[in-house]
Amino acid sequence: MILSFLLLAALPAVLAQNTGEPIVYDLQHNITSLVGTWSTGSMHVIPGPGFASPAELRFIYPSTTGTAVSFSEDGYYEYAQYSFVSNATNPACITGYMLWSHGAYTNAVNGSMFLIPNGDGYQQVQRTCAAVSNFIENNNDTIVVDWWNIKVDSDFGYVLTMQKFDGTYWAPFKQYSTTPNMLPTQKLRNVTLGPDVSVGVRASEARSGARELGASLALMGASFSLGLLSTAISL
Repeated sequence: MILSFLLLAALPAVLAQNTGEPIVYDLQHNITSLVGTWSTGSMHVIPGPGFASPAELRFIYPSTTGTAVSFSEDGYYEYAQYSFVSNATNPACITGYMLWSHGAYTNAVNGSMFLIPNGDGYQQVQRTCAAVSNFIENNNDTIVVDWWNIKVDSDFGYVLTMQKFDGTYWAPFKQYSTTPNMLPTQKLRNVTLGPDVSVGVRASEARSGARELGASLALMGASFSLGLLSTAISL
C-alpha cells in the first residue's frame, strides 16, 4: 500500500542502518521533505522530459554521468541513471548504461523503501568489445533501498543518503529542487513484460543514441588508457 506524503512527513527518515527492527522515525533525522528531485555528482542527470522519451525509446544524453530520483507528494517516483562500468581484465572494454524507470514508492516500518516500477522502464546498453554492441531492453526491477536519511552538508545543503539492499551505497544525492521533475506518472508505452525481453528499435532510432553513447565510451576508453578515469567521470 502506497504511503501518502502526509504519512511520510509524519514518519521521516531513519536514524541508522536497517537492523530488521522497527525504525523510530523523528524529525531530528529528516530535516526536510523527501519530495523533490535529488541528483548525484554535478547534478547533470535529472529525471523528466530532459532525460528520457519512453514513447520513442529514446534518451537525451547528459554531459556527465550520475544518478537521480524524483519523489512526488502523492507517492510516485522517477529514476534516471547514466553510468559506465569498467572491465578489470581489459580497461578499454567499457559498458555504458542509460536507464529510466518510474512508478510508485512505499516505506516499510523498518526504514526500508521500495521503488516499484510501472512496467514501462527501459535501458540502453553499449559494450565496446561485445558482438552486439548497442541495444535497448526492458528494465523494470524493483529498487530496494535498505535505509535512507536526509542531513545537511556544510557545502551542498540537503543531502539524501540511500543504502542498497546489498549494503553498498549510492553516491550522495544532493537536492536539485523541492519539486519533482517527472514525466506523467501513468504507463507511457506498451511493452511485453519480462526481464529478458528486448525491445526492438529501428536502426535510425538507435543510431543517434549509439553515436552519443559510443562517443562517450570512446572517450572513457582513452581516459582509462591514460589513467585519468577519476577526472573523466563525474561520480
